[in-house]
Amino acid sequence: MAFSVPSPCPKSWAAMTPTADGRHCASCQHEVVDFSGMSEAEVTAWLARPAAGGVCGFFRAGQFAPVAAPQPRWRKYLLAAVALLGLKPLLAVEEAAALSPRREVPRATEQADSHAEAPKGQVTVRGRVLDDSTGLGVQGAEIFIGDTPYGAVTDEQGNFSFTMKQLWAPVQNNLVNLRVQASPFVFEKQTVAVKVSPAPAPLTVRLKSIPGRGQIMGRIAQHEPPQKPPLD
Repeated sequence: MAFSVPSPCPKSWAAMTPTADGRHCASCQHEVVDFSGMSEAEVTAWLARPAAGGVCGFFRAGQFAPVAAPQPRWRKYLLAAVALLGLKPLLAVEEAAALSPRREVPRATEQADSHAEAPKGQVTVRGRVLDDSTGLGVQGAEIFIGDTPYGAVTDEQGNFSFTMKQLWAPVQNNLVNLRVQASPFVFEKQTVAVKVSPAPAPLTVRLKSIPGRGQIMGRIAQHEPPQKPPLD
């Protein structure tokens, strides 16, 4: 289950009166729950309570970003040994390599999948979702096909791929609309029209930032993430 804030509230969080769970909004006479310090699991559990009902929440951008993988223990030991031996040039090279951006090498299975042709009567749509302000890939962006619950979710580099039937109700006049959305705390939703052909070119979708990027407040809506399209 995913959640978003479809209609962000422009009221000032700082001007609201503190309460036990957040702050009280004098404009709408509702309590705004402070979710900004919670994990995604904690927010989901809070919203699952029977008395939760319609909830207004306050969030911050990036609070649900994936946690970076811990540094391998062998690497820590290697750096410590190098430091003890006084091999500073080698240590400097190791640290520079750790700080420099790495080029991710796709696995063989991923490379094969990216060039695989869809069976006859089907079409594979693939592409990448980027942050328009930084040019970096957006992880966890959701791509929905038309008004259906089907589509895909982007990987760590913002890549996505899904296969659907070429003759399908959402496809009209060889075009299909894709609804692209990511963190509601950071990006605006976007709709992209895609020409459906046996081998469509890869897409590049650039999501624009919301006004006041960084924090968002408003009534919470929950939805299921996109599912794989039916092929039978």
